[in-house]
Amino acid sequence: MILYQYRCTGCGHSFEALNNIHERDTAVCPVCAHLAEQQIAGGHFSLPGTDTAFPTAADKWAKRHRRANRDNLIDLGLPVD
Repeated sequence: MILYQYRCTGCGHSFEALNNIHERDTAVCPVCAHLAEQQIAGGHFSLPGTDTAFPTAADKWAKRHRRANRDNLIDLGLPVD
């Protein structure tokens, strides 16, 4: 079973539903019982070190890259942790 996103053709309600791959095109709206069409949804991914909502992940990313780039930092005269 895969989670798909749908929008009702009757009332416009958006919802998510679990369907198998063969039944993914349509679903029944839980609000008005009309048919709903599958919507294209954005993917779920994250870019390392760029999410300000999780500063610890950004700090971990920065430290890892600073360690990997230590020699260049020394050559530039920048502080090294």
